[in-house]
Amino acid sequence: MNDVAIERGDEIDLLAVVRLVRKYRWLIALTTIAAGAIAVVLAFVTDPIFRASAVVTEVEAPNSNAGSLLSSQLGGLANLAGFTNTLRGATRQSMAILESRYLAEEFIERHELLDDFSTDPDAPMTLWRAVEAFRLGVLTIEQDANTGRTTVTMDWTDPAVAAEWANAYIALANEQIRTRAIEEAGRNIAYLKDQIAETNVVEVQRVMYNLIQSETQTLMLAHARPEYAFRLVDPAVPPEERISPRRTLMVLLGLAIGFLGGFAIAVVLSQLRPSTS
Repeated sequence: MNDVAIERGDEIDLLAVVRLVRKYRWLIALTTIAAGAIAVVLAFVTDPIFRASAVVTEVEAPNSNAGSLLSSQLGGLANLAGFTNTLRGATRQSMAILESRYLAEEFIERHELLDDFSTDPDAPMTLWRAVEAFRLGVLTIEQDANTGRTTVTMDWTDPAVAAEWANAYIALANEQIRTRAIEEAGRNIAYLKDQIAETNVVEVQRVMYNLIQSETQTLMLAHARPEYAFRLVDPAVPPEERISPRRTLMVLLGLAIGFLGGFAIAVVLSQLRPSTS
């Protein structure tokens, strides 16, 4: 017969558990204190993480209605030209660019953040690994279909830097989308001018001139409007409270793990020690 029998059939003998805890109280107390002390050290040694969030809305596409009407008048020629998406503005592809790996790479390279994500000083951090760390551990993009708002969140050890990055990331997305819109509009205008020179059909020329006017307006808006695709409705500000580590929770969890670990050791010892009955 063992020193302490905790189970009786399929039921746990609570009285036996109490006796076991009393008998091995010093062991359980030591493991609980040790685990709690480790949790305290980890809670205060771990770098604090702050979360800064910026909220944006998508800007209505310039010339979307006029562009759709004109491109429908021109029919297949508009599709061959490749400018129907430009006429509809950047809203269709803006979210894809905001969430793209390309934008994250551009952001890391422009702000020279490669070394900030290096965990091994002896091993050089590659851009691919830095982007993975950035997208998995720092950047979060959430869309709210009901309100049409998008939240760009940055988690970092410095609250001021986290806020700066969130706002800068949105600015970079706008810059990239503006640049693409300008390049596409320029190509489309050049294409339309070539087509006008090659056709004698007055009606087709008239539609093409209207399309050039629409593309020119797109160029003007892209040059004049920094918030081309996303309007910053709630800029990120440096947070005053960290999101991690949750020190109280870590300490309580450490104490619980220590108690359970000590209790498990006590059970094993009670089973191994022969009874003195």
